[in-house]
Amino acid sequence: MSRRKLAGIFIGVVIPYISIIGIVPFIAKLDFSVLGIPILYFWVFMWFPLTSLCLCISWHIYDRHQYKNEKMG
Repeated sequence: MSRRKLAGIFIGVVIPYISIIGIVPFIAKLDFSVLGIPILYFWVFMWFPLTSLCLCISWHIYDRHQYKNEKMG
């Protein structure tokens, strides 16, 4: 697998995975709120749009050139 492909997978999959699965056990022990929402819920729900952002960044940087010549519709 090429280095470019691995970088795309890292940004699009590994970063969100580590941010949810790796960090949640540590912040679950914290007892404070952000905007009135417990930090654990805030963290998990914050990563819904951030995961989409990571996938978008990964596609724009690493995969967009593969679809440049295709026409929509």
